[in-house]
Amino acid sequence: MGRPRQFDEQALLAAAVELFWTKGFDTTSVEDVSRATGIGNGSIYGAYGSKRGLFLAAFERYCEQRARFVREVIESAPGSARAAVRTLCRAVIDDCAAHPDRRGCLMINSIAHLGTRIPEVATIGARTTATMESAVADRLRHTMSTTGPVDEALLSTLSANIVMTTQGLIQLSRMGVTPSRLRDIADVSCEILPPTWADLPVS
Repeated sequence: MGRPRQFDEQALLAAAVELFWTKGFDTTSVEDVSRATGIGNGSIYGAYGSKRGLFLAAFERYCEQRARFVREVIESAPGSARAAVRTLCRAVIDDCAAHPDRRGCLMINSIAHLGTRIPEVATIGARTTATMESAVADRLRHTMSTTGPVDEALLSTLSANIVMTTQGLIQLSRMGVTPSRLRDIADVSCEILPPTWADLPVS
């Protein structure tokens, strides 16, 4: 059984996320995290073993928060399924606009840059994406089921497409596309949902 942490682990991981997100894995050191948090190098190495271990803990924390963000937004969105998807897309766009200094999504960036060097990154990213798709599918299924048997294959494909759209919006934001343009793109993407059930009110 490992020793209990002698520091605020959530605060440390939050600071690590900020540094890895803005500077990247290769140019962020354990010493950078130590300086930002006031937690000694020895304590960080003792808890995580290496920079890689620290990064993976911070990365998993970030991914869990992103998956939770998607589920909370899509579950709480009022109106029809189409309206809920539009709400999710706009929440993602607003989140991008709130962080103009960010460079996209830490999960997507890390998969691209580290997915082969650190295989756990791809594994965590795939699990997170599946969790997001499951959250969207649960919301769509609620409406789809009101019109008859649910086509699970279609539901899976639609959910994956919606999550892919949100990730694409983040990448476009990173390229400097304006929020107004992103909303127009999102609105077009929302039209892929079948009108036979997507516009029905929530029962």
